[in-house]
Amino acid sequence: MKHPTIRAAVAEDQPALMGIAEACGLFDADELEDFTQMTAGHFADPPQDHHWLITETEDTAIGAAYVTPEALADGVWNLWFIGLMPAAQGKGQGSALLAHVEALATSSSARLLLIETASGEDFANTRGFYLARGYNQEALIRDYHANGVDKVVFRKAL
Repeated sequence: MKHPTIRAAVAEDQPALMGIAEACGLFDADELEDFTQMTAGHFADPPQDHHWLITETEDTAIGAAYVTPEALADGVWNLWFIGLMPAAQGKGQGSALLAHVEALATSSSARLLLIETASGEDFANTRGFYLARGYNQEALIRDYHANGVDKVVFRKAL
């Protein structure tokens, strides 16, 4: 696979963002609809400090991320989404994209990066991915997403 490039996403990337979110297989139909509305709203009136990123190789989108600064905390950023097409997983592309997110946040004076995910077997690899890259589980909110499905918050000092 050719070395990927990471760039800021533009409105024309919205179908690729949806394709990546759907291919991850972690979202139900309602969540994908929310994702569609979120990306459409972002590109209709993009906030300057919110960043959708695309990872692509040979003009094919293989990954995406969405990161924003926290409005109510100094130097805290949130990674709301990171995902790769299944064929790109396990090849260092996710690590490269996460490192890019961290560098972007750091260049904007971020001191902490927070990531929220879910408990449950479907997200076990996701949680392992963050732990392997130096993130610590900072919080667990029981039954947040549904009965028996907790919110798991990871934290990394930048």
